[in-house]
Amino acid sequence: MAKHVIVGCAGLPHGVGWPRYFLRLPYLETASLLQGPTRPSVLRRWRTAARHEHAFGVVAPAIVTHTPGPRGFGPRGWPVPAGRISEVGGFRSSEIVHEGVEALITAADALDAGVVIFRTPPDFSPSQTNRDNMRRFFDTEASAARFAGRTRVWVPSGLWEPPAAHAFARELGILCGLDPLGGDPERRHAPFWASLAGDDAYLVVSGLGRGRRRTSNDHLEQIAEIALRHDRAWVVFSTVEPFPDAIRLAKLVAGTATDVDADEHDASDSDRPEDEDADEDVDEVDPSE
Repeated sequence: MAKHVIVGCAGLPHGVGWPRYFLRLPYLETASLLQGPTRPSVLRRWRTAARHEHAFGVVAPAIVTHTPGPRGFGPRGWPVPAGRISEVGGFRSSEIVHEGVEALITAADALDAGVVIFRTPPDFSPSQTNRDNMRRFFDTEASAARFAGRTRVWVPSGLWEPPAAHAFARELGILCGLDPLGGDPERRHAPFWASLAGDDAYLVVSGLGRGRRRTSNDHLEQIAEIALRHDRAWVVFSTVEPFPDAIRLAKLVAGTATDVDADEHDASDSDRPEDEDADEDVDEVDPSE
C-alpha cells in the first residue's frame, strides 16, 4: 500500500471556496501562472488559505512550454516581444524561457509548492529536437537543485504514448503526469498500466469523452489501484465534477468509502470568502485544454 496518496483538483473548482476546499483536500494544482503573471499578494493569500504544507502544484508559464499564436497568449497572457516568437516555448534555450523559469521559481517559493508542472501542448511532438531541448532544460535551466527539492512533473499530450513518455521522463529524472483512464480506447497500453509501480507517480484524471458527470466507482478503483502501487502518488482531477470525484477517491484510498457517492452538495457557494476576486483568486480555467 502507498505510504502517501495526495488527492486534489486541477484548479479551484467552480463554486468551492478556499476554506471548504482545503478542509476536504490537501492539494491544489494551479495553472494561474500558465495564463499570465500572478501578483505576489495573490499568491500569499492562496498560501494562507491552505491548511497543509506543500499544498500547491504550480504549472509553468506558457512562455516555457507553449508556442504563442499570432496574438500571443491572450489579454492576460505573457507578453512576447515583436519578432521573438521563435524564442518562446518548447523548452528552448532563450532569455524568454529563462524569465518564465524564474517566475515559476518565485511563485513556487511564495506558495511553498511541493510540485512544479510542465504541461506541453499537442503540437509538442516526440521529435529529436524536442527531446534534446528537454534534456538540456531539465539538466540546467530547471534542474532539481534550482527547484530546491520540489517534485518536477512533465504532463505530455498529443502524440506521446504513455509508455514512451514515462520512460523518457525517467531518463530525465522527473515524473511523467499521465491519465490512467484516457486516450486508449483499444487498451493497447493495458500491460503498461498493470505493471506501473515505483516510488512516485503523478496521475492526471481528465475524464474526457466518458459521457457522464461523475467518475464511476469502477474507474476510481482503477485509479486507486495504480496509486497504491507507489510509495507516494498525487492524483489530480480535471473532470466535469472534480471536487466530489477527488473526495470519493480520497475516501477510497483511506478505506472509508461507501457504495453511495459522497458529498453530493459539497461544492456550495456558502463558504466563498467575500473578498475573493474571480480574476485573481479563482483558478478555474486551464487554457491548455
